[in-house]
Amino acid sequence: MVKIYRYRTYFQIFFLLLFFVFLTLTVWPLGQVYLGAFLLANPLIAMNSLINGVWKWEMLLALFFLILPLFLGRAFCGYVCPMGFIIDLLGPKRQNLSKTRSREFLIKLPIYILIACIGLMLFGSALYLIFDPLSLFTRTSTVVVYPFLDIATRLAGDILYLIRPLQGMVDAVTNILSGVFIFQKPLSYQLQFLVLIMFLIVLGLSFWTRRLWCRHLCPLGALLGFLSRFSLFGRVVDESRCIKCLKCESVCPLDSIREDGLGTDKSRCQLSFECAEVCPENAISFGLKPRKAIYNPSRRAFLTVTGITILSGFFLSTSISRKEQDFNLIRPPGGQDENMFLALCCRCGQCMKVCPTNVLQPSLLAAGLEGILTPQMNYDYGYCDWSCNECGKVCPTGAIEYLPLIKKREAQIGRAYIDRNRCIPWTDFKNCLVCEELCPIPDKAIFFEEVKVKNPEGKKITIKRPQVISERCIGCGICQFNCPVSYQSAITVRATRKIPAASLRAKP
Repeated sequence: MVKIYRYRTYFQIFFLLLFFVFLTLTVWPLGQVYLGAFLLANPLIAMNSLINGVWKWEMLLALFFLILPLFLGRAFCGYVCPMGFIIDLLGPKRQNLSKTRSREFLIKLPIYILIACIGLMLFGSALYLIFDPLSLFTRTSTVVVYPFLDIATRLAGDILYLIRPLQGMVDAVTNILSGVFIFQKPLSYQLQFLVLIMFLIVLGLSFWTRRLWCRHLCPLGALLGFLSRFSLFGRVVDESRCIKCLKCESVCPLDSIREDGLGTDKSRCQLSFECAEVCPENAISFGLKPRKAIYNPSRRAFLTVTGITILSGFFLSTSISRKEQDFNLIRPPGGQDENMFLALCCRCGQCMKVCPTNVLQPSLLAAGLEGILTPQMNYDYGYCDWSCNECGKVCPTGAIEYLPLIKKREAQIGRAYIDRNRCIPWTDFKNCLVCEELCPIPDKAIFFEEVKVKNPEGKKITIKRPQVISERCIGCGICQFNCPVSYQSAITVRATRKIPAASLRAKP
């Protein structure tokens, strides 16, 4: 029998590279290509979307990974998950396991995590998905890794271009990488440091206990682990050959070995079989109906976690963060109403990755605590491109619905307002045509009103002063982003009530 587990590292490298290939190609314009396979295959994200009434046929991928644990336990964690591979790659390989009370508590923790996730899911809050491993890894790659690659590629190109014989090659490579690693302007995201710190904390936990995040805290691992309890196949020990040396227990990455090496906590076993590799008697193999050891929560702990989850869900669902009109919070075109947006968004950052102008940014407190790291329009970074509707294509949860380009151009997400105390025609008595010239609306949402005024010298002059036609303005923000007034734009886009995304949905 081929021992597939010996090739586990190759599987992990393949899926990590596949993940980055998909994410790297998630750039404008996508056309009809859909690249969110990893996130759509995530059972936790798919369940959250389904409970909130969103269905995509691609979610059938998640059904496969939901059934897989019933046969192969947490093989997804050991062979597919890119986040798990990075943690395993950068973390320690062995650790001493002391049978302390803290370890006993941590062993039972995943079931509490799962209870909390399901509770928040039912209360219409997707805040827990901020810790989903695929969302976390995608978000970190988008906000931290690709901006770094953008800068590094530009720097390398500038240095190599100084060598005359290499200039032709640099030009050719730059053309190939443009829009993939090199963008029209360097990528920049707010909250980069926060996103990086979250990722480093997850990695750092492994230096306390090997793969502590995967063992005890990962919400997707908690779901897959619960289903893995019923796995038909797994680690089997030949008790007649086992000498109970416990070498297997010392190398198990997810602490799944129990009962002096004979039993297996199938909710943790990822079929890495590092235990089999160190077994001196070759007593460990893959087989049917392994001897299992399961830890269940006490009734008191179960009730405590359930109560805390209910209270948390109640306060989140009734908090001020659900009142979007209290904030100048502008969601992408096609964004659901705020309550549904907060219930669906998994904070993966794919919409930010595909945005060609960098206008989509992770929010901090604009939508309250519950909306942290959800995407919002920030016109200090860019504007919503008239020819782009990609964010709705890549959203894996339906928080941003796909709008055909003609419908997206009709969706009003905000309205521009002119600050007459800063606008050049009012303050400097000079004509400025930028906002009107750049307005992409065919009939123009900004027009000029010619007025005769006296300048500071007392001379009568004719000035063109901009006015906004509110019925035409869609809030794309190109006027605010390109306003020549220093420090703070003289024209600002403010949130308005959006056209419901459902009413703009393409008809079959």
